[in-house]
Amino acid sequence: MKFMLVMYICSVVAGQCGDGIQDPIIYTTHKDCALAGYTKSIEVLTDMDEKDVNTNRLFFSFTCTQVDYI
Repeated sequence: MKFMLVMYICSVVAGQCGDGIQDPIIYTTHKDCALAGYTKSIEVLTDMDEKDVNTNRLFFSFTCTQVDYI
């Protein structure tokens, strides 16, 4: 099985998440995909403007979806 990581930036203030951003890497295990989701979320959130993150209460959500076509 292979897995595709899709990340969503969400706002507590707006009560919604944006469109998903697909990672171009296809992962060989669910664990690898989940670890990448947490790692990439931290990396992106760290680089974002602190005021924007705090004002909009931004956070990341992600899914690891099984793909059978690869």
